[in-house]
Amino acid sequence: MSTAALSELQPVVPPRTHVPDIAIEAVSRDFSRAIERAEVAAWLDLYAAAPVDFATRQGLSVARDGDLVWTTCATIPLIHFNCVKNIGVDEPATEEQVDALLAHYRAAGIMRPWLYTNPHTEPSRLRCWLEARGMQQQGGWERIYRDATPLPDEPLFPGDPLIPVDDLMVEEVTPGTALEWASFIDAKYRLPTSPWLMALVGRKGWHHYMLKRRGSVAAVRSLFISNGAAWSGIDAPVPGIMAPNFDLDAMLGERMVRDGIAAGAKLFVADIEAPRPDRDGPAYRNYDRLGFRLAYLRSHYSYLPANSS
Repeated sequence: MSTAALSELQPVVPPRTHVPDIAIEAVSRDFSRAIERAEVAAWLDLYAAAPVDFATRQGLSVARDGDLVWTTCATIPLIHFNCVKNIGVDEPATEEQVDALLAHYRAAGIMRPWLYTNPHTEPSRLRCWLEARGMQQQGGWERIYRDATPLPDEPLFPGDPLIPVDDLMVEEVTPGTALEWASFIDAKYRLPTSPWLMALVGRKGWHHYMLKRRGSVAAVRSLFISNGAAWSGIDAPVPGIMAPNFDLDAMLGERMVRDGIAAGAKLFVADIEAPRPDRDGPAYRNYDRLGFRLAYLRSHYSYLPANSS
């Protein structure tokens, strides 16, 4: 009997289907707008809180044209501070709009502005317009969300039983601990933003959290709640990028979901900043346990460093 004939006798094994570690749910265009607006509201309030002298010194500004919002900062090179937050979200973008925004950043001396797109931004050819102007997709973040379904009473991420209970502790930032929190963030990102961050402590809608290990800050994350929508950000270190450990961020996330529900939040929005093609790994598993679902990948477009001129 030939080898070919033998192979024909072997049972046919269907290919294994990969199951993502988080529930994926297609959202409507209207719901995607609610997701994006939660972040835009947080950034508008964050900029409104910036001390005038700090904003002037850093060249920090936020502008809007109707619902469209974009940020500019000559001294802080991070993506958040030189980006168009929501082009094509609330109304279809135009090529004239894209050109005007890019001209603004050139005039401000910003060589690498960022524009975001997602499967619902309009028109669908927006990406083609960006690429025609020399921009390229450079990664992106997974947009995740949850509703106000309560979490189980028992902790989802209990500490290691071999480690004393008081070793890891999540606490909300107060005016008395604001400098400690802000200094930790500045040290992680190598930024001079402490005066700005401290202005957010005690501000309406903002809740900031520190996870401490043996009394020292090990991780932080914030929550902004407005009109029932809660956006989570200002995290450090970013798990999967700045730190290999995802457990500390998960503990912060659990505290924020519990507190957010108690504060009346109906929609929670967050990001997985180190996406994986198979939607697997600890970040996806942790957020799935917290009740989050994956809506879509938000793509980030900018110029490559070599082409920034």
